[in-house]
Amino acid sequence: MKFKQIVEKRFTEWKDNGFCQEAVILNKRIRERNNRIIDNYFDTANPGAFTGKLDSEVVLVHLNPKRDKNGKEPWGKKCEEDFDTYWDRHVNFGEKKYGKDVLKKEKSKFDLKQIRFLKHFGIFDFNNDKDNPFHDLVEVMQKKLQLDLVPFGSPNFDYNVIGVENLKPFVETILDLIFEYKNKRKYIIFCGRVFEKILTDADFIIKEKTKIYPDHLPKKIGGITKNLYSVIVVTLKYKNSEITACIAPQFAQQGCPIDEYGKFVYKSFNTYTN
Repeated sequence: MKFKQIVEKRFTEWKDNGFCQEAVILNKRIRERNNRIIDNYFDTANPGAFTGKLDSEVVLVHLNPKRDKNGKEPWGKKCEEDFDTYWDRHVNFGEKKYGKDVLKKEKSKFDLKQIRFLKHFGIFDFNNDKDNPFHDLVEVMQKKLQLDLVPFGSPNFDYNVIGVENLKPFVETILDLIFEYKNKRKYIIFCGRVFEKILTDADFIIKEKTKIYPDHLPKKIGGITKNLYSVIVVTLKYKNSEITACIAPQFAQQGCPIDEYGKFVYKSFNTYTN
């Protein structure tokens, strides 16, 4: 599998050299592109890439791992495991983080947000089990595939600084994996408005097949949101093959009613495909 080979190459460089050559080159190109001195934009160690089931029906794509500007652990940590352990930790991320054998665990707000967003999709066995309060977290982390466009951490992600020419190879890597299991995919969701720009500029979106669904959403306290929320359903073309995906521009927006937004994304996607 090409994707696993790429992940193993990054891992091996990190373990053997303390850094990933791909990240070093990326940082150099960003400096050259902007014609000015820029400290390493992305971390060069501890690459991410994915968590969960590679052939999952649901794929969520995020920009990259985020870190604080102070660069504290774990972003700069040394590699102290072998590749098989590293790979298994990412494939079985839910069990490793929230499983019954984990003695000390704490619910992540980001992971809980994904339960609220995805509960409308009918893919996961969410049961809010009081005897096992971590069941739903294991379920969502194990069954979905979460991808990072760029596997290297950074405190921010400025598309205008990075440039599409530097991002396109990373888009191709994740599309290779997405399309490899094309027949199993039901929902492919790019989380963040900038993905529309990235995928368009990289020439992977068939523009005439794009549909935007805007609407106000219900609020928990009653009434509807002042701002419009949107879902952009697109057809992606890669290596003469096509697949339907969507962009959720407000997924990471502070104050987004994520339960209702998830329902809206689900409805919009199915309206487009049915």
